[in-house]
Amino acid sequence: MKQTTLCYLEQDDCYLMLYRNKKKNDLNEGKWIGVGGHLEAGETPEVCAKREILEETGLTPDRLALRGAVFFDSDRWEDEIMYLYTAEADCRHLPECNEGELKWIPKNEVFRLNLWEGDRIFLNYLLEDTPFFCLELHYDEEDRLVSSRRLPPIILASASPRRLELLNQIGIRPVVIPSRKEETSTERDPGKLVMALAEEKAEEIAGGFSNGELVIGADTVVVSGGEILGKPGTHEEAARMIRSLAGHAHQVYTGVALISAGAGRKQCFAEKTEVHVAPMSEEEILLYAESGEPMDKAGGYGIQGSFAAFIEGIEGDYYNVMGLPVRRVYTAVRDMMLQE
Repeated sequence: MKQTTLCYLEQDDCYLMLYRNKKKNDLNEGKWIGVGGHLEAGETPEVCAKREILEETGLTPDRLALRGAVFFDSDRWEDEIMYLYTAEADCRHLPECNEGELKWIPKNEVFRLNLWEGDRIFLNYLLEDTPFFCLELHYDEEDRLVSSRRLPPIILASASPRRLELLNQIGIRPVVIPSRKEETSTERDPGKLVMALAEEKAEEIAGGFSNGELVIGADTVVVSGGEILGKPGTHEEAARMIRSLAGHAHQVYTGVALISAGAGRKQCFAEKTEVHVAPMSEEEILLYAESGEPMDKAGGYGIQGSFAAFIEGIEGDYYNVMGLPVRRVYTAVRDMMLQE
């Protein structure tokens, strides 16, 4: 799924709008939109928003605020999640923009412009000062808006693409805001450790919200021979981890924390799965360790990748090994949402 940002800069009760009329083959040609663009590799939405604002306007925004997330489902284009921001700016002389014409538009005149139909919906939310929201928009092959709906605001405090994929698979569409909190727990019991780390991540992100947004934090570790294995930092460390797993059974623990921001509700739990790995030759270990696949995975492997060739069996939840026990998460999300 494509990830983008869009920011509406504010000054003197006006929005800075960009009339897209300079790029060839521009999806937004002829439309008035805010300022934004695609996330680059390794970027957070906030970093992307600031970069795009600087590149397109030369401005450094003040009071940048994440206001919502918009999920675009299209019969013509790649599906997209757009992180929607507002910010303040102090600029009387607008620079040239290579993507179109920049112009300050009074907020009460914005709806007279040629806008995307879906943009009218979320611009109205911004003007009404709606708390953080999630919106799903479906466009057909002719770029006509055929449906829209508000989604419950759910935030995944993890950058793991596998966790996002699993949540989408069970019908949960979260906004991804990865926690950057340094892991500080000294807990040695693996089940308690992953719960503590998941809770720390969820609490960090939940601290930025206050209207019942549901934040999901998660952490996974692998335990082999009593040793807790996190993510390898080097290919050599990955090879050492795989060597310890080959020909033995090990345990995978995933902790999950769900926090309703500002509402004082919380659920934390941990799931354990036992994984049996076949014996491996040194050549197989080194080949896998050098593949790049182990580097962002607890224990140095991904069960859904090429390491599947060495999995003899599992006892417990397969998806837990991928990083999220989806059945328990689905039930917990459902129960938390019912309490709203």
